[in-house]
Amino acid sequence: MEKTVPRFTRPYDEAALDAAVRDRGAAILSAAYSTEQCDTFLSQVRAHLAENPEEAEYAANSVLGGFQGDTTSTLHGLVGVIPAAPDMVLQKDLVGCARRVLSPLSDTILLTIAEYMAREPGAFRQELHCDTFSWRHVPAGENPVALTVMAAMDDFTAANGATWVVLDSHGGPPTAPAPDWSEAVQAEMSKGDALLFRADLFHAGGANTTESDVRQIFSMGFQVAWLRQVENGTLSVPPAKAAELQPELQELLGYSHELVLGLYKGGHPRNALKNV
Repeated sequence: MEKTVPRFTRPYDEAALDAAVRDRGAAILSAAYSTEQCDTFLSQVRAHLAENPEEAEYAANSVLGGFQGDTTSTLHGLVGVIPAAPDMVLQKDLVGCARRVLSPLSDTILLTIAEYMAREPGAFRQELHCDTFSWRHVPAGENPVALTVMAAMDDFTAANGATWVVLDSHGGPPTAPAPDWSEAVQAEMSKGDALLFRADLFHAGGANTTESDVRQIFSMGFQVAWLRQVENGTLSVPPAKAAELQPELQELLGYSHELVLGLYKGGHPRNALKNV
């Protein structure tokens, strides 16, 4: 099979795009975001971090920060703090594909995460992994339960660590041995392009071997809507009341996490109750 990631240009062929994501595991949407959108997003992220330096420290010491390492800076919960984020999340071609590809298993979908990542020079190459590992008890199969988006806010090159993907490696359990690196290919992209892939596809962030090129990413994911509670405990119980409850009850309400699921700004959700 061809190792090149299928690439689509505007106007995107929806049927071909859906087939590429569903059957090969990944696709690139060229110019999913305009240069102006990317620049505005990055400007707002820089301004937010400058005004809230504690956010960077919190993210660095969070669960996800530990996974990314000290050469990657992150910002989570973008929809609530970055004005450009809502329109970025609602990019109609990405959301539309997610709805169609996930529709065999779910009538509605949820936003799994929306985050900013900056992989700096010296960032290591990650191990090949699946984003569905935390859902490893959900039976694997033909249809995915989640999709991941990696959008290039700057050019993704081989040297600055463009994401590696192993096409056709989806559909099995995330606990299966990773494929050999010889089967992987880097998804080099221009600023504004977006890589959309099944969350059960083996992939990895590449090593940034440049001296000064920071790879800046807008990342998000979509999932089937039934991977959650019947009653939303974090909305049903006011935060001030939840802060007074026993830790075990807080956990049952949703102030807990399973590996990387249920995090608050990349860290423990109970941190959200500290200042209410």
